[in-house]
Amino acid sequence: MSGGSPAPTDAAENRADGLRRLYAREQTAMLRLAALIVSSRETAEDVVQDAFGAVERRWDVIDAPGAYLRTTVVNGCRAVLRRREIERRSLADAPARAEPRSPEHLVELTDALDRLGERQRVAIVLRYFADLPFAEVAAAMECRPSTARSLVRRGLASLRRELQEEPT
Repeated sequence: MSGGSPAPTDAAENRADGLRRLYAREQTAMLRLAALIVSSRETAEDVVQDAFGAVERRWDVIDAPGAYLRTTVVNGCRAVLRRREIERRSLADAPARAEPRSPEHLVELTDALDRLGERQRVAIVLRYFADLPFAEVAAAMECRPSTARSLVRRGLASLRRELQEEPT
């Protein structure tokens, strides 16, 4: 035998194949989910990439890689929102973010989502944009299903009020 690196084991090949399949199946959906929560494609890409890295590191010990990935993405997005809030509080004159190029009603919806609290925003995005049932919303947010339902209900009420008001 030559002094090269050892041949990959079947377990390593199965792991790599499983990760490739998970990435192919979930990457686009996770990017959409994260972009809706954090309102930034670039930040969403970072969060999703970090989440896939976390899945890879824990691949051998997680039972449901897709669910673990989604929860990791949601938690990463929530961390981004918390950091933004801290920055917003510490910088009184923070520059306004650039508006996305999209139809006016989507800009209004994005702006209204930005004004929701972190938990309500995450719950609404998971429920209506990721189309998850309340049990999965609750699992991703690490709360009870009744809490997820309440967050969605209150968030929708706030969105309705925001979107019905006349623009200033």
